[in-house]
Amino acid sequence: MVFIMLYNRFIRIIENHADSLTKNWIKEIKSNSGTQNYAKLTDAELHNIVYDVYKKLGHWITKDEHLLKEICEYFVANARKLSKENFKLSEVIYATILARVELWKYLTSQGMISDAVDLNRAMDFSQRINYFFDKAIYFTTIGFETTHLNDDDLNEPDGFFDKLFESFKILLIKDATENLPDKI
Repeated sequence: MVFIMLYNRFIRIIENHADSLTKNWIKEIKSNSGTQNYAKLTDAELHNIVYDVYKKLGHWITKDEHLLKEICEYFVANARKLSKENFKLSEVIYATILARVELWKYLTSQGMISDAVDLNRAMDFSQRINYFFDKAIYFTTIGFETTHLNDDDLNEPDGFFDKLFESFKILLIKDATENLPDKI
């Protein structure tokens, strides 16, 4: 029960402060030599790239299987768009890592971790966040690898996208989430 309370506080902070988190990420992205293509985008374009991730994170990090497809579709589509705009995969992955780093820096600066028990619960939450960002990076990579396919080929029933989703779901849902709580 206490884990759930801390977890919910983390989620509320992320969702309620998605705009601040996004602004911190934009500042980092624009000044980081590893994300030079992002620096060419306007603040509004950058905002659109990461704001939805922060805003939907509480929804997306549950173990609900149908959300895995939503996450997959979101990151594959975003990666295909960035690939067509000549972004490098390494740069997009690094920007995703920076989004996670900015998130964790923000959460730890909020003073919510006051003892060893809170720290342990925060580490459990961190594991779930890391699992989410691992999926984001994997699906981003798939997006870059599928730019030669048209959208109809990806979304065709029992086509590439469905097969990808099924193989990924089987691998990760059984193994990586085994020790995570079912209900938050």
